[in-house]
Amino acid sequence: MKGYIYIASSFETVNRSMCGQRGSWVDNDPHFWTEPPTWGICRNDLRATAEPGDVVLFALPKGGRHPQTIFGYLTIARIVTHLQAYQTPALRSKRMGNKQPNGNIIVNARGNYNRFDEGAHFYKWQRIAQHYAIGRPGKSKLLSATEIKQKAPLFLSTLTQVLGKSGPRPIDVISRKGAMLTELQVERLLAWLRAQ
Repeated sequence: MKGYIYIASSFETVNRSMCGQRGSWVDNDPHFWTEPPTWGICRNDLRATAEPGDVVLFALPKGGRHPQTIFGYLTIARIVTHLQAYQTPALRSKRMGNKQPNGNIIVNARGNYNRFDEGAHFYKWQRIAQHYAIGRPGKSKLLSATEIKQKAPLFLSTLTQVLGKSGPRPIDVISRKGAMLTELQVERLLAWLRAQ
């Protein structure tokens, strides 16, 4: 098992109740809004090397609606293509459509670019469509706004201890490209997240 951590710079809120409110946006990747949790669009470079059993930790951006810390993690059960994901009945709610939050399956029934992505990833959709990570529900979690607020004050110090790097900001420790984690580093970060 290995792990990854990266700053999901476009992820705005973990509050599902914001859906449908005028002027609000609820991000769709990673997609924790329906079971099972999935990761299908952002950071295809990391998904291309990911394997079942690997753990991905997602951190909020500095300017998000919540304080910056890890907002969720996903333990990978399977990696499939986006077309295979589209054809999987249990993932029907993950298909892109005219909805909020949208799905994160970037292809349509024919395996072509899904128009409901509205051109956002058109320039690289074929690369994205090769890897779709399906998470294990019992070993993946989206933190609540309350949990995020509790964890945020110790986020930077925890990162520096676990990753063995220093810097004045989380991005200086994680880097813009994200960081690969050893099994021990994953276990330490998960233990920190689960601690009361």
